[in-house]
Amino acid sequence: MTGRTLILAISVLLSPLLAGSYGPFTLQDFQTRAAFELVVHDSKPLTSGTSKVTAQSGYVTLVHGLVPGNSDGLEIQFFPKPITEKVKADILDNDAKESKKTSYAAFVVYIGKDNKISQANLSYVVPGITVARTVAWKSEDVQRYFSDYRFDGKRVVLKRKGSYSESEKGYEN
Repeated sequence: MTGRTLILAISVLLSPLLAGSYGPFTLQDFQTRAAFELVVHDSKPLTSGTSKVTAQSGYVTLVHGLVPGNSDGLEIQFFPKPITEKVKADILDNDAKESKKTSYAAFVVYIGKDNKISQANLSYVVPGITVARTVAWKSEDVQRYFSDYRFDGKRVVLKRKGSYSESEKGYEN
């Protein structure tokens, strides 16, 4: 590959959030802290530079039929805006359609019947840039990136501080 580098620094502290339709939800249920930073060097499709999404709110949905394998998973979406009644309504009634018109980040974690993560994909969206990557699919990567993860079928806890770099994976310089 050409000499380009894509580095995504991730700092996530996800409060226990309710998955599915276990409401009623309070504004506090959507509060979280997460920081996503994208650093691009020497990429033809992406503009070089740094961008950041600092999330104040997030939510989790249980998803079915993920490809490959018709798998189940959790979609964890992070938004920079604090949660308000209007944002809460957008999330619950409209799958965050309005919130997704600005910057956000999302993990899709594939889970097995034991609720353990088998794969994790990350999407990072800021105006003009959308990057999607599989950040973990080998068991050692899942353990390294998601060692503090718990999901009991109703609540998810995910704590992670660190970075993911494609240059670590040998894809880029």
